[in-house]
Amino acid sequence: MRGRRLNGRYELVEVIGSGGMGEVWRARDHELGRDVAVKVLRAGPSDSGAGEDGEALARFRREARVAAAIDSPHVVAVHDHGTDGARPYLVMALVEGRTLQEILRDDVRVPVADALRWTADVCRGLAVAHAAGVVHRDIKPANIMVSGEGDASRARIVDFGIARYVAYRAADPRLTHTGQLPFGSVQYMAPERFRDGAGDARTDLYAVGCVLYELLVGRPPFVGDAAGVMFNHLHDVPLRPSRARSGVGPAVDRLVLDLMAKEPDERPADARAALERVLAVSAPADAPSTSPSAPPSARPSTEVPTNVSKTPGPQEPSGPAAQAASGPARAVPDPAPEDDRPHRTVPHVVARTPPAAPPPPVRRSRRGLVLGIAAALLAVGVTAGVELRQSSGGESADGGAVAGPPPAPRPTGPPDAYTIALAHRSGERDGELMRIREQVVRAALAEAERRSKHKVPLDVVVVSEDDESPGATVVDRHPETLALLGDVSDLDDYDTGMAVVDVCNARWAAGDGTYGMPATDFEAGRQAGRYLRGAFAMDRVMDAADYHWDTSYSDKDTFGHGLRASGLTAFPALDRPGSDVPVDEFLRDFTKKEPDAVVVSDLPGHDDEDRIAALKERGERLAVRNAYANACDTLEDRQMYDRHDAELPDGTLRFRTFSDERQKPDCADFPRLCSVSAEMRDWLTDRGTAELYDATLAVAAGVDRTLAGDRPGVGELDTVRTRLRAGLEDVEVDGLLGHYSFKDHRAQNRPVWVDRRVDGRWKQLGTVAGLTGASGRKGT
Repeated sequence: MRGRRLNGRYELVEVIGSGGMGEVWRARDHELGRDVAVKVLRAGPSDSGAGEDGEALARFRREARVAAAIDSPHVVAVHDHGTDGARPYLVMALVEGRTLQEILRDDVRVPVADALRWTADVCRGLAVAHAAGVVHRDIKPANIMVSGEGDASRARIVDFGIARYVAYRAADPRLTHTGQLPFGSVQYMAPERFRDGAGDARTDLYAVGCVLYELLVGRPPFVGDAAGVMFNHLHDVPLRPSRARSGVGPAVDRLVLDLMAKEPDERPADARAALERVLAVSAPADAPSTSPSAPPSARPSTEVPTNVSKTPGPQEPSGPAAQAASGPARAVPDPAPEDDRPHRTVPHVVARTPPAAPPPPVRRSRRGLVLGIAAALLAVGVTAGVELRQSSGGESADGGAVAGPPPAPRPTGPPDAYTIALAHRSGERDGELMRIREQVVRAALAEAERRSKHKVPLDVVVVSEDDESPGATVVDRHPETLALLGDVSDLDDYDTGMAVVDVCNARWAAGDGTYGMPATDFEAGRQAGRYLRGAFAMDRVMDAADYHWDTSYSDKDTFGHGLRASGLTAFPALDRPGSDVPVDEFLRDFTKKEPDAVVVSDLPGHDDEDRIAALKERGERLAVRNAYANACDTLEDRQMYDRHDAELPDGTLRFRTFSDERQKPDCADFPRLCSVSAEMRDWLTDRGTAELYDATLAVAAGVDRTLAGDRPGVGELDTVRTRLRAGLEDVEVDGLLGHYSFKDHRAQNRPVWVDRRVDGRWKQLGTVAGLTGASGRKGT
């Protein structure tokens, strides 16, 4: 191909790289008189440009146009795109540099300061791309370029705009795929990619964690055969970087493990949040330089630290790894100002904070684990006898990890008061909101004491993910603690030997011993179906908020299964898994199945938004499934959901499992909610306070039953905690949001609210129970 002119404009001069996707050429742009990099992709099975090949090329053009709109100094600038016959190509900027793959090949691992700085650059690039609705899907060392030297070196992401096209091509049944993996590099693929295939922006963050791990340790988090690595990603926590390399602090360990959390909701909320975490650990205390005179490197969250000393020491590689040594030309954008445009986020979940040692157990979702690994093994053609490897790695020089502060000496006698630990999400209005929620818990404890007509020796202690008392060490720090409640998903793997109550959602209930307060996904679907049948005489509903739920989830505990349990004929949107399907194909499927309504997610992805717009244009009825929003949403979360909701047409229905503080209190169904004190009414303007109050009442009732007037000493509290954990199953209590009882660690008969979109706003109609007459009240 040397000397060929693409589109009569780009003359191919020399190959500067090649791989599974195609070749990268140095080329001359004769129209603008400049050198560029051209990536020429592999051709499809035919050169007709029609049918499926035509759709593939159309997909490439769409993705390339979106990639060209990404404007960040940390993303390769895409100048142009086109096709040479049936071979698509991208035209990119050309700047000297090396890939991280080349740097790791030459130097094995890099200085901690370099690893963090380059990771921060990658997060900056991803933040801009994700805001434009573009997910890379193949972040790996080979797709990250570094140019410049020393502290001035800069990392940039390449290959935006082709990942989805290549994934589409990889699924072409006309191509031969021996042992075909899901598209991507298995060492850097998020667990959900093996289960569901698509994923969202948080799959990129998982890959960033894997890349950072390799930069620090010198190898990917998991190594071995493909099937074993997939099993590791699905089930295993990698060895902490500090165990394989001295000089890596516990904060860096926490960052890596949070980025690599098995569940997307447990990772940093988005690339901006990940960037803030990276910059926060870039101070010398956590990324120490071997130079004793190195000045502090902490910078504001909008800058990259540039003054960390890089003098190599015994554990730090010297030479080219400390710099981005010059090499063959690669596609890198010209320097440009940092992009500060508003960005799109996913639900805010503060990253969990694991203790320093040992590695914590994995909190595993009950959904999809067995089917996920089975599907992954089938995808690579692995037989049942394959060895499923565990995570691999070495030890640090002293054979251990950096330990946290030692626990306080444990007293043995009865404490002045036993405590409930309140798990609080730090961030939004941190100090003020923490004090409000602490007062809500105290008010509930006072009410519990009034109801029992005797003294209940309970107090509250607040813990959060950045506190000295993360979930796993609550009892060590506060030996008198009997139970943990609140936003427990933000804490590290807590001690499940005690009662743990998740106020936010029921997702983790039962699986690890946690009690869930809201209605389950299944119950929300069952009640939603009951309302749709009764109010609109619906019979057929398409659940497009989740794909392949009818066959993917062995526990049959999804919203879609709940719709079926209500008597509806409910079915997924597509006959094949994954959301990466063109709108026209989705609409053909819709027309074929003729549903009465379509259920969509409250956090639609890029493709979902296109489908919602198409359904809106056709005047189809929509219903919104409460899949992500919950009682612990922050102000930023609510603003994000509001932006998505603004795209919904009037008449859309929403089914939610939490009390929306912005709606008028439902005094008919919940009279206690309307008879609280003025102070409590003020507190109830914060989301989740009603649920927190009720959870505290339930825990206090359980504590009262368990103690039964005894005052056991601290040395006996392990037994008390175990009894309380089991005894909550027998608790029944009336709260602000109705009557609570538990079965299988889940609160029973919890309300599901119905809202309707009116004049661009949500109007609360009531609960399903109230609207259908189950509570003796007719709705409108």
